[in-house]
Amino acid sequence: MTPSPHGSVTLSHPSTWQFDIDRYINPFVPAPRWHLVPKPVARMLGHREESPRLVGNILIAFWSLVGAFCGVALVASVSKRVPSFEARGAPAIIGSFGAAAVLEFCAIDSPFAQPRNAIVSQILACIIGVGISKLFALNPHAGAYTELGGALACGITTAVMVLTNTVHPPAGATALLAVTNPQTVGLGWFLIPVMLLGITLMVAAAVVINNVQRRYPLYWWTSHPLAVPRQDLEEIRHEKSPSFLRNYEDSLTDVPRRLVVERGDISVPDGVTLSAEETEVLEKISERL
Repeated sequence: MTPSPHGSVTLSHPSTWQFDIDRYINPFVPAPRWHLVPKPVARMLGHREESPRLVGNILIAFWSLVGAFCGVALVASVSKRVPSFEARGAPAIIGSFGAAAVLEFCAIDSPFAQPRNAIVSQILACIIGVGISKLFALNPHAGAYTELGGALACGITTAVMVLTNTVHPPAGATALLAVTNPQTVGLGWFLIPVMLLGITLMVAAAVVINNVQRRYPLYWWTSHPLAVPRQDLEEIRHEKSPSFLRNYEDSLTDVPRRLVVERGDISVPDGVTLSAEETEVLEKISERL
C-alpha cells in the first residue's frame, strides 16, 4: 500500500516470490466452535464477543512480572520431576524459555506470541537443530566448528519459520543451543519432548494468567477467517437473525473484519500488523478527515 502522487492510496501487486502455506492448510482447518463451549471456559481461552478494555502499562508490567515468574517456575519445577528427563540429564529449563516468557506474558498482542507460533516453531527448531548437530557429529573434526553448525541451524530455522508463518524468536535460540550447548546436544532427539512439554506448560500458564485482565491468545491458529462447519451455520440460521449470524462468524475467527480510520484515531483488527509505510499512509488520511 503506497500513496500515489495525487494523494490517493494504491495497492501494490504481491511479489511473484511469495509462498503462503496457509493458503493450502487453512481450507482444512475448522473455525473454533465457541458456541459449544461454556462462556467462562471460552473467555479463559481468549474468546471475546467484544473487544477487551485496554489496560495501562503499569498493569501490563505487573502481569508480565507475575506471568514470567509463574511460567518459568512452572516449566522448571515440572521438568525437574519427570523421571525420564532426570535419567537423561535434561536441564531443568532451556535458556530460550526466558525469551519465550517475555513474549507470552508481555508482548501478548504480537503474532510471535500466539500459540501456533510458540509451539510449532519450537518443534521445528528442535528438529533442525538436532539434525544439524547429528550431521556435524558424523565428522570427528567437526567439533571444532560447532559455532558454524549453530549459525546454520539458526539460519535454517529462521527461514522455515518465515515460510510456515510460525516466526517465534526464542526458537532461533533453541536451534542454536541444540548444536552448541553440550548438555542440550547430549539430549539428541529427546530434546523434542523436553521442549514440547516446556512450551505447552508456558502457553497454558499464559492462557490462565493473561486472561485475568487482558486477552490471550488473539487466535489459536490464524487471524484469517476459517471454514465454519455447515451444521453450525444451519443451527444459527434457525435460531438467530442474519445480523447475528455475521457477528457470529466474525467471533468464530476472532477477527473484526474492519479497519476504521477516524480523525485522530485508527482502529486495526486484532492480529493484523501494519508496516511503517502503511501506518504512515493511514495517519495521513486520519489527519485529513
